[in-house]
Amino acid sequence: MMTKEHLAMSLTHECDVCIHLFTKLSPESYSYRPSPQQRSTYELMQYLAMCGIAGVRSMAENSWDSFAEYRERVKDMTAEEFPALMAKQKEEIAELIASLSDEALATQEAKVPGLGVLPLSAAIINGPLKWLTAYKMQLFLYAKATGTTDIGTSNVWSGMDYKG
Repeated sequence: MMTKEHLAMSLTHECDVCIHLFTKLSPESYSYRPSPQQRSTYELMQYLAMCGIAGVRSMAENSWDSFAEYRERVKDMTAEEFPALMAKQKEEIAELIASLSDEALATQEAKVPGLGVLPLSAAIINGPLKWLTAYKMQLFLYAKATGTTDIGTSNVWSGMDYKG
């Protein structure tokens, strides 16, 4: 069985990897946009800096009203503030998950966009955890697309340089 500590660890690990990947980006890459319809690297970082905690909190409170509060928090973020905001998000996620009871995680219902209603723990896995993981991968791919050549599998999954 997954414990709330495991759940928090999974979410916060994704935040750590994002912080690591940020160190691999050049300032020139912040404006990179694969196509006119896609987020730029900077816009992706803005979303990453809030989507985990915004999702967990919205699901825990069974209201998506707070999602807008988190969007507001990052709207004027500079790229250089990304690591600090990811660290803050990490801390907030850990605190919020720790405050939830095992019973709430197992039995409280939560809405997941596109998936309907799930138990809170499953909702967090199928929402915020997957969002952080997917957008982390997108950040990695943007880094590669903008010329970062010294990153690979260990960077995107472990948040560290390969020491083969």
